[in-house]
Amino acid sequence: MRKIIVVVLILIFSHSAKAQYKGQWRAIHAYEMTSGKGFFGMNFTGEYFPLNYFSIVPSMTFFLPATGNARGFDLNVRYYLTEKQRQWYALLGYGHYTRIFEFNPKGSLRFNSINLGAGGMIKLSDEIGLNPEIRYQPIGRNEFIFKLGVVYFIN
Repeated sequence: MRKIIVVVLILIFSHSAKAQYKGQWRAIHAYEMTSGKGFFGMNFTGEYFPLNYFSIVPSMTFFLPATGNARGFDLNVRYYLTEKQRQWYALLGYGHYTRIFEFNPKGSLRFNSINLGAGGMIKLSDEIGLNPEIRYQPIGRNEFIFKLGVVYFIN
C-alpha cells in the first residue's frame, strides 16, 4: 500500500513541474567534443534558477586525450528564450581549461576563456530531456565545443 501511495505522489508532483522559474534545479550528464584537438569528454553540470528565465550553470568536464589528462571548468549564465517542450537559450560565461602532458617537457597548459554559445532543452517527459549545446571559446583555446547531454528536471 505504501508503494502505491509513493508512486501516486511522485506522479502528482512530477506533472506539476514548470519551466525555468525561480528556485528550480536541473542536473545534466553530457558528453563533449572539441573542434580543434578532437578531445572527447564527460561533463557533469548543475543548473539553478535564481531568477525567472536566468540560470547559473557550473560544470566540470573530464577530457580523455591519448596521453596525460585534461579538464575544464565552466561557469555560465543562461537566458532562456522559450519555455515550451523545446526551450532554447543563449549563454555567456567563464571557462578554465587545464591540460597536463606526460613525457613532454611542456608539463601543462592552462587557459582562461570566455564562453559564448547557445543550446536547448528538449523535454522528453516531465523529468527527462536532452540538452544539445554549442560553445565558442575565443580566448585561449579558440575552439568550438559541442555537447549532448541528458537532463534530469529535479523540481
